[in-house]
Amino acid sequence: MESVNLTRIFFSVDVHGSTEVWNKWIKACQLYNVNVMMLCGDLTGKALVPLVKQDDGYFTDYFGQKQLLKTEEELKKVENILEKSGVYPFRTTWDEVKELKKNPEKVERLMTEKILERMEKWLELLLEKINTKEVTVLVMPGNDDVTEIDEVIKSYESDGIVYPLDRVVEINGGFEIISYDYVNPTPWDTPREGSEDKLKKDIDRLISKVSNVEKAIFNFHCPPYGTRLDLAPELDRNLRPVIRGGHVNMIHVGSKAVRDAEIKFHPLMGLHGHIHEACAADVLDGVPIFNPGSEYGEGILRGFVIELSSNGLEKFWRVEG
Repeated sequence: MESVNLTRIFFSVDVHGSTEVWNKWIKACQLYNVNVMMLCGDLTGKALVPLVKQDDGYFTDYFGQKQLLKTEEELKKVENILEKSGVYPFRTTWDEVKELKKNPEKVERLMTEKILERMEKWLELLLEKINTKEVTVLVMPGNDDVTEIDEVIKSYESDGIVYPLDRVVEINGGFEIISYDYVNPTPWDTPREGSEDKLKKDIDRLISKVSNVEKAIFNFHCPPYGTRLDLAPELDRNLRPVIRGGHVNMIHVGSKAVRDAEIKFHPLMGLHGHIHEACAADVLDGVPIFNPGSEYGEGILRGFVIELSSNGLEKFWRVEG
């Protein structure tokens, strides 16, 4: 019997600045013996945590814990904990803290600086651990990510790290990946949001670049509307979950443009993220679709291992740890 040449993908999303999850994603390459690694959407964290210099050490208040860190060892231990959880610690003074509170633009600049610093550190670590000549590695921003990180990722393309936006990426077996970072509007007004009309136009333009849509993978950060992949808590006007019958009410929040594209063009499969609670595999009009979900705050890596052959999708399984 002729052997089947398999392409094995590890797909994960929404790491949100957690170095612990990033490290686990890198280790997944060898653990699952994959030849395509994908971390797609929402790479960066959401908060700065000051470590304030005092005469007897550094004061910090993180996750409701007030601490005085008296030694460099204690300080580095807390910085490591914070980095693993996805936030950005920085050493500072009370005068600088007061200045930052008065100047939101300085906070934004500092946040961007810390985001870019960690992104570069992550990509260097990736190159130390993964041979990009043997493994195809895709790293993609999502709706929560500032646009400045795009240039950081692009600067590593000569080292074999693929920035997949606005292009077709061909992987083993002749499969074509098209990727999209924008989502339909959210309550948080994130950097990469657009109307359904915008999403439709952008997605149609991307699909026009594909040579064989039957072998295409739609790597769209936003999940399709009305599936198991886009269920999230309904929020009231104060952005608090709506409770009905003693339970959080879940509603569909995905994109109708993404849904329409997958039904109309019938790609090989859809890879999605964005909605952390909606960890699921589903089928949309015959198209297999996946969202690993995210528990980055707990340092948990979630992903799907997906095997493809010349016949298409062979099998998949979900992993977390």
